[in-house]
Amino acid sequence: MKANKLNRRRFLQVSGMAGAMLAVGFDSLAFGSDKSTLKMIMPEDLINGIQINPYVTISESGEVTIMAHVPELGQGIFQGIPAIIAEELGVTMEQVTIVKASASRKYGRQSIGGSRSVRSMFMPMRQLGAATREVLVQAAAKQWGVDASNCEVKEGVVYKKGSKDALPYGDLVASAAKLELPKKPTLKNKADFNIIGKATHRPDLVGKVNGSADYGIDAQTEGLLYATIERCPTLQGTVTSYDADAAKSVKGVIEVMEVTRTVYGKKNTGIAVVAETYYAATEGRKKLSAEWDNAEFSQISTESINTDMAQLAQEKGLEHFEKGDFEASKGQRGASSDIKVKTSHYRLPHVAHSCMEPMNATVHVREDNTVEVWAPSQSPQVQRQFARQLGIPDNQAEEKIKVHLPFLGGGFGRRSMNDSLEECFQISKALRKPVKLIWSREDDTTQGPFRQTSFHRMTMSFNSDNRIGLQHKVVSPAITTQSRPSNGRVPFEVMEAINTHYDFDDISVRYSEYKNQIPIHWWRSVFGSTNAFPHESFIDEMAFELKVDPLQFRKTKLKSEPRFIKVLEKLEEQSNWNEKLGENEGKGVAIVESFGSIVAHAVFLKRENGKVSMPKVVSVVDCGIYVNPDQVIAQTEGNIIYGLTAALKDAITFKNGAAQEANFDTYRMLRMNEAPRDIQVHLMENNEAPGGVGEPGLPPIAPALANAVFDLSGKRMRILPFDLQKI
Repeated sequence: MKANKLNRRRFLQVSGMAGAMLAVGFDSLAFGSDKSTLKMIMPEDLINGIQINPYVTISESGEVTIMAHVPELGQGIFQGIPAIIAEELGVTMEQVTIVKASASRKYGRQSIGGSRSVRSMFMPMRQLGAATREVLVQAAAKQWGVDASNCEVKEGVVYKKGSKDALPYGDLVASAAKLELPKKPTLKNKADFNIIGKATHRPDLVGKVNGSADYGIDAQTEGLLYATIERCPTLQGTVTSYDADAAKSVKGVIEVMEVTRTVYGKKNTGIAVVAETYYAATEGRKKLSAEWDNAEFSQISTESINTDMAQLAQEKGLEHFEKGDFEASKGQRGASSDIKVKTSHYRLPHVAHSCMEPMNATVHVREDNTVEVWAPSQSPQVQRQFARQLGIPDNQAEEKIKVHLPFLGGGFGRRSMNDSLEECFQISKALRKPVKLIWSREDDTTQGPFRQTSFHRMTMSFNSDNRIGLQHKVVSPAITTQSRPSNGRVPFEVMEAINTHYDFDDISVRYSEYKNQIPIHWWRSVFGSTNAFPHESFIDEMAFELKVDPLQFRKTKLKSEPRFIKVLEKLEEQSNWNEKLGENEGKGVAIVESFGSIVAHAVFLKRENGKVSMPKVVSVVDCGIYVNPDQVIAQTEGNIIYGLTAALKDAITFKNGAAQEANFDTYRMLRMNEAPRDIQVHLMENNEAPGGVGEPGLPPIAPALANAVFDLSGKRMRILPFDLQKI
């Protein structure tokens, strides 16, 4: 299985031997333009062979090229989608060259997020691979004069049953390409899979280890300029003055200009400093002495936000889910002496995405209105947006505007917003030169958008007749209503990971929207990361009040949900849950369904010599049919570390409207010596439809940790983050 190895002869043919400029290197796929003809050379131009469909090209020598058409940010989709196609195509991964596609509508939707790539493309890509296999089989059958049912495929060769006759795909591709792809091809049975469900080597990992992989921030082209942007510290506000001449006095600075970024309908002005080197740009930026009018937003603080949300929690809120009548039954039972009502409040802060590769973009708007873009984006199809700003008709957008898809150094939802591309486009459009814009780590941390803050009012009622009620009131901003008034309905995203499958007599889930000027955006597992913590922590509080083991309590109350039960039973077995712990040990459990998958974690803690450590985390994942088990495990491990960082490290706090944390000294990441010593991930085997894996492992980790803290110390952690060494 090869990656990024393009045909050198084909490269010379396309470039006319004119010495084309490469963005990162020949074997990388972020290509630049031929400097004599200004032809923008894209990866698709350099593939040698006959294209049967936009995703699959086969050369007459038998080489199979499959396009990786959606952005790769570490989730393994670069290998995952081609693997699905290859499975049904009837080739091995060793026969396949994977090539990163450019952005184009011929590939359909290329945006990623919501752990939906495999979920949404599993069947379409299987059908595509199977349809491609069937036209190759039809071509062989026609050549032999037999029915297609008398043919079979193995490792890129069509065999005639009952004979020694065989035709490799390379001999068939020319005739197969003339046939129409069947709309309903026959798919393999799961039992016959050779690739799907098996651990498969990822060809992109070598370059990511040795440094040769091409990320957006690596893009290079002739005459490249560098830009950095000074922005208002309160996220909104207008610029009143700045010293452009002082910035231009720095050697290498060539331009200072105002640009805007759009964040959910709000225009934020910044001052771009453009220079021959990034160092010169940052030095010029220091001399801007910018002044801002931000009085309207300067009163916002974390304290005021927390106070406002706590007050909103007292309101009735919008109804999301009701079973029984929690309020009425609680009132009727409230007069009885055997009724208990327990209320707890949970709070989670704003947090940053902190992708290891800061936000960046490279754009070249030329004098002739052709555009070349290097887009480290989760939503790279920007051609129409940029075309409209240049007066290019939509039907010419992809011809005039070419978009490369480099690797992304993390995304976590942040890169689904193209504000950095928008800013870079403005600068290049004004200068008609290639420009690389780089956000500093401080820009990335302080400017947002952030994960939402939230407040949760959890209430239970129960009596001696074992009648149990639960109410979860959520107070938070919503992502999708930031740029418009509330419409009296619960926004679709805000109730993720609230488990209403629990068999309680009365369940009430309600929502109150909190609005302010701080922008929020999709953050890994989105509202699953904020809703699951109070919900699964409070399930433990209920179990404790009822004097029931928390894992057994979940099994009892989820008995009508067999997938949940199987996950819990597997976790119970693999974690040795029922073994008695030592005096200075604790354990906690949580189970959450999100993005089509069910994940349960058991967290174990130990106190030694006054220090609390995490000896192990045991996880069980039910994501239905999976493509590559190694990648599911890797994503779950990453979710655990990412979630523990949000639970144990720093929040983004606001004072006078501005974020106070700026870099990794004040906004810390979990360190290796703080991570679990042992992470065990176990996958459930079943025939369920594929679920997501990039996000579902995150929501259960914070509540499982908090529940383990209670088991170890007797202290309830209801506010994130907290210091594990101070429990």
